[in-house]
This record gives sequence, structure tokens and C-alpha cells, in this order.
Amino acid sequence: MLAWTANAHTHLRDLKIGTKQYERGVCIRPYNSTTLFSFPAKDPTNKYVRCRTPSVDSKAEKICDVNAGSKITVSWHESELTSSQGINPSHMGPCIVWMAPLESNGEGEVWAKIFEDGYNPKTKTWCIDTVNKNNGTLDITIPSDVLAGKYILRTEIIALHLAAVKFTGGKDGAEYYSNCAEINVIGGGKTVPKGVAIPGVYTIDMPGIIFNTSAPFTSYKIPGPPVYKVGDPSGPVKPNAGVKKPCIKKRRRRQLAQDQ
Repeated sequence: MLAWTANAHTHLRDLKIGTKQYERGVCIRPYNSTTLFSFPAKDPTNKYVRCRTPSVDSKAEKICDVNAGSKITVSWHESELTSSQGINPSHMGPCIVWMAPLESNGEGEVWAKIFEDGYNPKTKTWCIDTVNKNNGTLDITIPSDVLAGKYILRTEIIALHLAAVKFTGGKDGAEYYSNCAEINVIGGGKTVPKGVAIPGVYTIDMPGIIFNTSAPFTSYKIPGPPVYKVGDPSGPVKPNAGVKKPCIKKRRRRQLAQDQ
């Protein structure tokens, strides 16, 4: 164990939904391996960035029920021990949470951002500082108006300690600590939030992915789309939305005129 904990980074260890604590991996898609599960994804264009699983088709042991509008406490830790810290404080960066319909398996423009927390200029702290202060935990609220059904819940920490230059296949570049859980949303409304593609939402040279934490800064812009807010327009947009179809009677009159 000591061989890999010395190089540990972080992973989504477990979930707390209501009063139920779901232990390591139960509702979470399988980790990369017994020794590399806490190591980051580096290439934002590779499907491995989606969930850091051995296969993009990996499934969780259990789908956890959660009520729309309720809270989920996600727990990140460097090792399998809950006594370990959330992530090394040097790995400054934001926390982001996404949802996608389970039936999509995350393919296509299906990922809606439901939570983000980056840098607080007043306190000069990052989301990872909050996570470590709370023993690796962070509270996420499932939107109250999303359509009931099964979803992939993707949690992500983007570490920026090497992000002053872009990723070119080596050590440098932002690090993506992403894991996916499977949940069944009960209740809710009729909204399917508009989404983006993962991979696809990040590029190696976009603001928020390129960021120098060693240089003086007063702000940080979290990459990706805005967070979905309850009541935002739903999607996906139908291909013919907004296109007026000609009246059937008019079409018939035109056809009769042509026949004559």
C-alpha cells in the first residue's frame, strides 16, 4: 500500500444520500485499477477523461435512488481510507459536477453542469480547500425540476498546479480527477437540461485549462458552460424547432394549381 499512497492523488470514494452512506465504489463506476485509481486523466480529448474507468462501458454495482431537489454528499479521498485528505493542497483548482441520462452512456451533447465552485478572491481559497476542510466532502443538490429517471453523475476536480502550459502528451497540463456514479432520480419535473459533450467541452489551450497558479492572480474563470439553474429552458432542442410548416390547405391549393 505504501508504494502507491506516496503518489496518491484523489478519487470519489463514496456517496451519502439522505441518511444512507454508500461505501467505496458501490454506486460509483469501477476505478481504473487497485493501484492507479487515484491517478488523473491528462488528455481532455480522450474518453478516459469522462469517468476514469477501465472502460467507458463500465457499470456501477448499484444505482442509488435520490429525490429530485435533495442533497448528495460526495466524498473525495487520496486513498481508500476516509482518514486520508481529499487532495493535496498544492493541486489548486475547481470542483465541477455534471449529469447525463444513463441511457446515453455519456455519448454526445448530454452533459449538463449542475454545480461548480472555483476560486474565492475574498478568502483566496479554492474549492479543493473547502473539500479538505470538510474531510474530503462536498454537498451537491440535484435540480428539483429534472425529469425523473436514471442518470450518470460525474464529479470532477481539475488540478491546475501544472497547467501553466498546455498538455502535449507529457507531465505538464491540467489534471482531471473525474469519477462517475449512477443515480435514479425520483420525482422532479419535465426538464432535460441542455448539455455538452465530454470529451469535447475542454481543449488543451482554453482559459481555465491553461492557468498559472504560480503567477499573481485575482480571479479564475471555470471552464465549460454555465451551471444549470432550476427553470432554465429544457432541451435538447428539436431539429425542426422554430421552422414553420406550411398550412395543409395551402399545400393542397398549390398542388391543384400545378395539376391544372
